[in-house]
Amino acid sequence: MTDELQRAAAAQSDSVLRRFFGPDGRLITMPAKQSRKLAVFDLIAQRFVPGVRYTELEVNRELMQLYDDYVSLRRGLVDFGMLDRADGWYWRSGGFVDTGGSGDIGTRAVERTERLAAVDHQPKASNPTGPTLSARGAARREAIVAAAAELFAENGYAAVGMDDIGAAAGVTGPAIYRHFEAKAAVLTEVFDRIIGTVDTESDPNDDPLPGSDGLADADADADPARRLRRQVERYAAAVSRQRQLMAVFVREVHHLPPDHRDRLRDRQRALVGRWRRLLAGAHPDWSTEEIRTAVHGAFGMLNTVGTFESPLANDELADVLADLAMAALQLPPVRADQSDR
Repeated sequence: MTDELQRAAAAQSDSVLRRFFGPDGRLITMPAKQSRKLAVFDLIAQRFVPGVRYTELEVNRELMQLYDDYVSLRRGLVDFGMLDRADGWYWRSGGFVDTGGSGDIGTRAVERTERLAAVDHQPKASNPTGPTLSARGAARREAIVAAAAELFAENGYAAVGMDDIGAAAGVTGPAIYRHFEAKAAVLTEVFDRIIGTVDTESDPNDDPLPGSDGLADADADADPARRLRRQVERYAAAVSRQRQLMAVFVREVHHLPPDHRDRLRDRQRALVGRWRRLLAGAHPDWSTEEIRTAVHGAFGMLNTVGTFESPLANDELADVLADLAMAALQLPPVRADQSDR
């Protein structure tokens, strides 16, 4: 940032405050001129106390009081050098610092920090690893996720607001933002729960498959076909029980921010890769492309449970889906003495 631009911003501070901020202190509109924009971010930065570390959630809550597009404000504070960030923490790194007691933005920032510290019984500058969630907080977070999943399934993501989610979960007002920074973060958590429900990695009977190429199973006693049957059955049962969540998954995944979408895809790839390794062990004569096509086809068929209404009970639907998927994967039937269904 040039010295000329900084001086121009400082000279326009009072006029920017009168012109672009309302009587309630909220930002009305973002100016187009660069020096005025810098003055706006300088004023906003005064809400944050030098030497205090803030979580992203705390930064978002503060900025929400000023402007609906709080994400752009947060990004602008970083871009203009008013805030720095690392490892999920933010701190004041630039802008004017007021040392008086006139009740202006800088003083209100100090009062805010003291108020929050009194409520939490600890200074906000401590614990760089982040706060620990209490049992009550964890239960409230679970209630928020459950309520959001139901609302997203019934009404669609776009039609549901954070206030709706908070009201359904019994968490009203800004308290919901103590758990989630935005609606997209809630949706990410819902998707994580879906993946966690259908992910079969934790089965203690499923030891890692040996094989140097990551696809072939060199141990005939491991019986990859039987292991894959178990995983297909569990997956079919999970998606049948979670029909509403699967509907949310199918319809709303495009609403995720790119970084959250990438994390979700990584978990999906891990699950698909596990099935491919098992199928390669069950069909050592199949090519890599045949294995890939069969596994993706089976997943596509199983995941369609979220795209239609079935009159079948959950157990019946799970059996039908599992049988269809195992037929597509050409898995041999389990002998009577091996059956674990």
